[in-house]
Amino acid sequence: MVLVLLAASLLPARQASMACVDTGATTATTQTQAFPGPAGVSAVLRVSSADDHSANSHLCNADYQLLLRPAAAGEPKVIDLISSAAEYGRRLTLRLNGFSQDGKQVLGILSEGGQTPSTLLFDYNQGGGGVELIDVRKQFAHLLPARCSAASGVIGTTASGAIVLEVNSHCGPNRRWVVDSGGSRPWPFPPNAAVLGLYNGNAP
Repeated sequence: MVLVLLAASLLPARQASMACVDTGATTATTQTQAFPGPAGVSAVLRVSSADDHSANSHLCNADYQLLLRPAAAGEPKVIDLISSAAEYGRRLTLRLNGFSQDGKQVLGILSEGGQTPSTLLFDYNQGGGGVELIDVRKQFAHLLPARCSAASGVIGTTASGAIVLEVNSHCGPNRRWVVDSGGSRPWPFPPNAAVLGLYNGNAP
């Protein structure tokens, strides 16, 4: 039976942000606080920036990584999510929403400002599915008013593993949407349907 786990769905995301810069001698880096998952595993989201070292462009490169630390002592597993290159000074924002209830999925949002802003939702499958990236801006371009941010937050998943996003209340009557990595059009989440909230390590 699928349960609505309201407490888990209200878990605060771990967030971090910085401008894309090149410090020269060292790589500029920021990361979120660790997010606990099932079986003692924890996740950290990190971004590093530096010059792209191209003689023709002189752009700022950003590399996004997910770090998974096992319960036992040891080095974390590093998963490369995506790299981008654009103008210096653009804002790089990380939002780590957490683990799915079964611990198989790690979910979060990568956002960039600047001349060509972007919002990507990532879904890392620990069961061997790799990283799936969803272009949130593109998928919601014709569904929500321009002032709305469709990446307000991941609140959980459906029983099949599709991701449930919640948008701001001023964005229209549909506040919850279902998205998947297959590129299909998002659809409104039925108001009376159950959401599997994200894993809450502090739950009794």
